[in-house]
Amino acid sequence: MSVSQLFDNQKAFFDTHQTLSVQFRKDQLRALRKLLTDHHESLLDALEADFNKPRYEAYITEILPLLHEIDHHLKHIKRWAAPQRAKGSLLIFPSRNRILYRPFGTVLIIAAWNYPIHLLLMPLIGAISAGNTAILKPSELAPETARTLRQIFDSQFDPDYLRVVEGGAETGKKLLENPFDLIFFTGGRETGKKILRAAAEYLTPTVLELGGKSPAIIHHDADLELAAKRIWWGKCINSGQTCVAPDYLMIHKNAVDRFIGHLKRVHQEFFTSKNGTEHPDTCIVHQEQYERLVRFLDQGEVLLGGSVDPDRRYIEPTLLRSDPSSPVMKEEIFGPILPFIVYEEMEELARQIERNPDPLAFYLFTKDRQLQNTLIEEIPFGGGCINDTIMHLGNPHLPFGGVRRSGFGSYHGEHSFKTFSYQKSITYKPAWPDPDFRYPPYTSKMFNLIKKYFHR
Repeated sequence: MSVSQLFDNQKAFFDTHQTLSVQFRKDQLRALRKLLTDHHESLLDALEADFNKPRYEAYITEILPLLHEIDHHLKHIKRWAAPQRAKGSLLIFPSRNRILYRPFGTVLIIAAWNYPIHLLLMPLIGAISAGNTAILKPSELAPETARTLRQIFDSQFDPDYLRVVEGGAETGKKLLENPFDLIFFTGGRETGKKILRAAAEYLTPTVLELGGKSPAIIHHDADLELAAKRIWWGKCINSGQTCVAPDYLMIHKNAVDRFIGHLKRVHQEFFTSKNGTEHPDTCIVHQEQYERLVRFLDQGEVLLGGSVDPDRRYIEPTLLRSDPSSPVMKEEIFGPILPFIVYEEMEELARQIERNPDPLAFYLFTKDRQLQNTLIEEIPFGGGCINDTIMHLGNPHLPFGGVRRSGFGSYHGEHSFKTFSYQKSITYKPAWPDPDFRYPPYTSKMFNLIKKYFHR
């Protein structure tokens, strides 16, 4: 079946109005949940084949959040989909007013390679919940995972409703030639620009979840031991190939030596087993990215880690004292390399962050409430944590998304439902009263009376 035929079939299925039923949506969410629980072992096998992802880490980052999200939608979808009461206005008194949430139609979801299950199916949950049909394009850089997803979706869902399409850039281009009702993309900025250009042809609304340069600030009053654990954990999940990983550190000069000591102890605990062998870890996705990361190792003083294994495309988690002007401090790293600089005054923080691409995430370790409030207020970022990393993604009540060039649009929980819906506004007017002043001919007396009331 051609891509255009698949698109036409999904539009025809949507036009049957089956997806408008809340019961239908709940049934499909339950089917998706069953798919994940029944086939989680084969999905973990696929992730291991593509990335050498440890099964525990793969499960808690790829499968578990999806199950939690589905349960959240099943619990709340009836309320979300119900007509929402809106207040009236003096200008249209008397009236009843409602806001209806309705699905866009047939949507396209394109996912990145770093979490090829999570990033494909998390937005799909919102698309199903809102009542859309969907075509899903997983990344070709995780081919075994893409193949497995296609096979299990083909066994579970009608392709006229949900379909996984494998392929590379050419397949993506063909998909974008169709007038989808919404496009949801997770990935890099350059690809995001191409998708926006293609979407402009049909004026298709687009959600972009991109990346940025996400800082972690270590103030002198922070719990340094806890900060070291939470930063290494957030940095090295998936070998640092996480869009919200802390990308670089800014450490207060009065905490540098103590904090580096904690980083060394945690590094030994996390990444070295008791017999002295390296802890198994996810490999870098492909050779070009591996070589790019290896070049970063020469852009500062390696204080910790730094070993590489080209046969496995493995890079040991590395702490790098770097210069603020070096590329490793300006580009999104997307790997297990953690550069840092030292700061003394608060003004230095804002200046450094402003030099870099817009942060997708922001992490601050301090007990100082005033400092917390000041930086949260003044620094633009999509989401973040105080005294932790990454954990804001685990709350379905919080929207997840970027700001400015780190992305636009948000999802998770009710925000996903609303992202994949449009608002339909309805005013219900009774037949009486029906005052004459709204109809012509208009008189100067009525004009002056209205002005007198509203210009008071």
